Amino acid sequence: MFRKNNESNAIAKTSGNNKNKKEAIPSIITRDVNVLGNIVSDGNIDFDGTLNGNIRCAMLTIRGNGYIKGEVVANCVVVYGKVKGLIRAKNVQLCASCNVEGIIMHEVISIEDGAFIDGKCKRTDKIQTAEDEENDSGDFSFEDNSGSEPKMLENIRLIR
Repeated sequence: MFRKNNESNAIAKTSGNNKNKKEAIPSIITRDVNVLGNIVSDGNIDFDGTLNGNIRCAMLTIRGNGYIKGEVVANCVVVYGKVKGLIRAKNVQLCASCNVEGIIMHEVISIEDGAFIDGKCKRTDKIQTAEDEENDSGDFSFEDNSGSEPKMLENIRLIR
């Protein structure tokens, strides 16, 4: 009825798999969430809300109702919604329903027919993403273009 050997082997096998599953599951921000501030994540983010600030993560999907006004830094960005500001990513996919106003710095870009872009697309060989910056300096903060020290996350407010 109860087998100790099989149970311990099953637990050992699933505990290793759970770590990989946790990394693959995105943080979900729904359409009723409005954020004033910065969002920083080591994982994936599925964004459908409103953000006035910067966002940095491994992979970002901006859904149809998603709106970001600020800087987007990620390894991979898929845009269905609206972005006003800088997108800096290794891979950028702009879907037919997207609206991007600003600069897109990329290594690889895919633009579907019907996507709206008002700004520049700049291809570079080496994009400095969140993962690269973390490996280089061990510091994980947003840069301030004024030349002063980097700014850390100041505050996050959820507004309904």
